Amino acid sequence: MKGEFIFNIITIVFLIFIVGSLILVFWRMGKKRTEQFALISAELKLNFFPKGTTSLFERLKPFHLFSKGWSRKIKNLMEGEANKVELAIFDYQYTTHGGQHPQTHRQSLLFIRSPKLNLPDFSLRPENVFHKIGSAFGDKDIDFETHPIFSKSYLLRGDNEAAIRGLFNNELLNFIQSQQKISIEGSSDQLIFYRHKNRVKPEEVESFMEEGFQVFDQFLRST
Repeated sequence: MKGEFIFNIITIVFLIFIVGSLILVFWRMGKKRTEQFALISAELKLNFFPKGTTSLFERLKPFHLFSKGWSRKIKNLMEGEANKVELAIFDYQYTTHGGQHPQTHRQSLLFIRSPKLNLPDFSLRPENVFHKIGSAFGDKDIDFETHPIFSKSYLLRGDNEAAIRGLFNNELLNFIQSQQKISIEGSSDQLIFYRHKNRVKPEEVESFMEEGFQVFDQFLRST
């Protein structure tokens, strides 16, 4: 009995050590990421907020992504003006039920606000098998007969179908279906661009911005 008790104590101490070590590793990785983003923000002449801002959360409320899950957090926010538009790049995470265990989703987002945009509320994301099942039970997916690849690859939703169909012209549909699993949401003069569960590395920030501005330009032409 005594030997079993000692073994159990050693096992518990070992597990505590392993968990503590993992927490420390992830904390150090997060701290390093924040430091790197702070430097990049200074280089790009953007304001930096390591824990985000309440005002940005308020702006993001119309978007579908920000209605999902709980424990929603913005981190490493770089915010300011670029190419004559309001711009924000940041990490966003939220938690959902994932089978028996909660699942945390993390991705990097680019937010653009421009008075030149006039968008109906819509959300566009890669379509998966669960979306197809939902569509079979009546969940609306806006498809285009002229673009079967787009319709098969992406789930497009929004209340004002006529306005959304008017926005998604041939040029825009061709552009989107040529991209790799992008997610885009629009609302009035605001647009967000991201890839689900994909956090941008610090060295990828500028290329991520370029991608986002390509998306913005395409919608600007369609508006």
